[in-house]
Amino acid sequence: MIRRRFLGLAAAATSSALLARLSSLRAYAAPQPDLRFRALHRGSQVGEHRVTFRQHGDRLIVGTQVNITIKILFFTAFRFKHRAEEIWQSKRLVSVKSTTDDNGTMLQVSGYAAKDGFRMLGNDGPFLASAQLLTSNSLWNSAIVREGRLIDIQHGYEVGLVVKRLGDEQVDTPEGQVRTSRYQLITPHYAGSVFYDSNGRWVKGLIEEKGEIVEYALAA
Repeated sequence: MIRRRFLGLAAAATSSALLARLSSLRAYAAPQPDLRFRALHRGSQVGEHRVTFRQHGDRLIVGTQVNITIKILFFTAFRFKHRAEEIWQSKRLVSVKSTTDDNGTMLQVSGYAAKDGFRMLGNDGPFLASAQLLTSNSLWNSAIVREGRLIDIQHGYEVGLVVKRLGDEQVDTPEGQVRTSRYQLITPHYAGSVFYDSNGRWVKGLIEEKGEIVEYALAA
């Protein structure tokens, strides 16, 4: 995701059974209900983030769409648009295509699984990433909190990931308040936290960009 700083993005895996299940999934998860977040800045909606899931045979197709524009005093302070499609099979990323408008900087990435790893082509040229990695868009998969490397599908290369558990918090959702676990995530291109409920569902995010904070609020 993105040349911006995530202040909040956390995951809740509160039972050992859930942790074991997520660990076995690692870089692949079964279809789940689509996710839609409202992006809020100072209480006003400034965009949204959607994640969709489709099963096609033994493949899971994950679509991500992000559209956020922050305006201050009638000027556009920040604009981020991102669209990606990832295909997963047997715990491995099979292919990816993405386009990104990062505040006017246009990025394109494509990639496919190969015998020697995951081959990518981005604005900086070709890159060979490790085969069994989650992507920078994989916040929907709470197994990300146990990873140390990611495939960055905005920029087209492999990056490091540092994760720290920050504790448990109550979060408002369309179904009411839920108890979540919060983790701080840091990569070269974003830093922050995600919140996951006891089922491993991503339910909240906080984002900082240019000193401004954007909240990801789960929508019905």
